[in-house]
Amino acid sequence: MATPEKNSPSILPKISRKLAYRTLVLVVVVGSLVYGMEWFLQHRSDLGQFRESNTVNWISAVQYLPDGYQQAVLIEPGGGKIHKDPGYVAKTNDRDVTWSPHGNFLYFASDRTDHNFNIFRWSPSSDDPAEQRTIGTRARGNLKFSVQADEKDGEAKGLLTTGGLVQEFDPNNSTTAQVLPPSQKEISQSKGDESGTESQFEGIYGTFGTSFREAQWCGGHRYIAGIMEREAGESLILQDTQPVDGKLVEPRQLLTGEKIEIAINPKDGNIVYCLQGFQWPSGVPPTDKDGKVIKKPFLNAIGVLSPTAKPITLSGNNGQAIFSSPSVSYDGKAIAVIVSTVEKGEVKTFGLVTFPTSNDPGFKQLTKRGEIHEPSWSPDGLHIVASVKLPGKHYSIYAIPVDESSAPLNLTGDVGDFRFPKYSPQVKN
Repeated sequence: MATPEKNSPSILPKISRKLAYRTLVLVVVVGSLVYGMEWFLQHRSDLGQFRESNTVNWISAVQYLPDGYQQAVLIEPGGGKIHKDPGYVAKTNDRDVTWSPHGNFLYFASDRTDHNFNIFRWSPSSDDPAEQRTIGTRARGNLKFSVQADEKDGEAKGLLTTGGLVQEFDPNNSTTAQVLPPSQKEISQSKGDESGTESQFEGIYGTFGTSFREAQWCGGHRYIAGIMEREAGESLILQDTQPVDGKLVEPRQLLTGEKIEIAINPKDGNIVYCLQGFQWPSGVPPTDKDGKVIKKPFLNAIGVLSPTAKPITLSGNNGQAIFSSPSVSYDGKAIAVIVSTVEKGEVKTFGLVTFPTSNDPGFKQLTKRGEIHEPSWSPDGLHIVASVKLPGKHYSIYAIPVDESSAPLNLTGDVGDFRFPKYSPQVKN
């Protein structure tokens, strides 16, 4: 039998090359399958983000139950049919109800799992129970999505508070990341002869307050407006999230008072605020060049703040009226607030009043007297929904026509107590 010459091609290397090629292909296929399975396992609960829901003119609310607990509900337009989450657990609480930017989902905080408040997502288009989106033992709440974001529901990220901090919440993968105070040690501090860095919370943020109660995106998706609790009152701070030379700029303290509430204008990103009990930041009244104490500009006020300009006071007073629960219309032109008065030392709700966001001489103010709470604009600007308490009745959800062409409509009747209504942001195509 003839043997191959020393320099002739061998059959063995060809077989080896085929085996190596097949092995490589197999490795690639198996690797892709493994990666795909890992991705699916990680994101399987997020496939619902592509679900579409028809929620035009739907209203979310919180129902206060007879046993003292509270449950998130949905109110259908037309007949006012009330939908309840089938996953609700008795003797637990739902709170901080908010819509996703395009109205496909309802988010809320609930302690129905292990009695720890976490974020849940509920799809109005499904009969499935709300699904838990965060896990942890520290209470999470006050979730707010950007009202300016032109994003799909599956891409929008919100801000929530937990443990006195502000976190950015990604609903796609249920992750959170701290944004306020910034976790990086970026602001230099000098201590005697030593210099170094310390966290912004220990430094500058520590002078503003002790913990965050609420935070919202403003000025586009660049700034964060946050309300911090202080020893005696609250402060409104502004953080620019755009680094300069690789470092974040120092936060600014905009207002201080006994209580501060804010809403964001969807059109220009400005902050609308209601302030009760004006306070000087240091607690000590400043003096002018002659040493005279400067008087407070107002005690209570409603106004507008731009991230890049000075505050504008729309209405200020020295105690005649108290403003609360601001809500800005979707076209950015009007603000709805609740006005209360102080009579013989007791605070009484006067009613619902609207203000223009600018000096518009043709603006027609809406005033509705009575015990009205928590207004929310419809996307078309034709109605304001609010919780109304009539004498001897429950708190009911009313739709109030802005043009006063008809009487307010009671959507929930007198079957229970409903608070904190919010119109779905979804509009007709």
